[in-house]
Amino acid sequence: MELSSTVLTNMAEDKKEREPKDGNGGVGKEKDENAADEVAGRSKRMLLYTCFNDGAGNYVDPSWTWFTCWRCGDLTYI
Repeated sequence: MELSSTVLTNMAEDKKEREPKDGNGGVGKEKDENAADEVAGRSKRMLLYTCFNDGAGNYVDPSWTWFTCWRCGDLTYI
């Protein structure tokens, strides 16, 4: 059974309330915007983590201690 993107988006929004208030983190991104820009050189690189809940790739800042999946909203500590 495959879930529609609308259902997945609603699930992610519902789980945002559980984000920790301490530490540095945020919502993972589906794509690394900096990777496509070759002129930027070695600007800020993002790390790719896989969500254990749905297998989606999440690009996150290297300084983050937690992130929520962009697709399902699952909270992950790094």
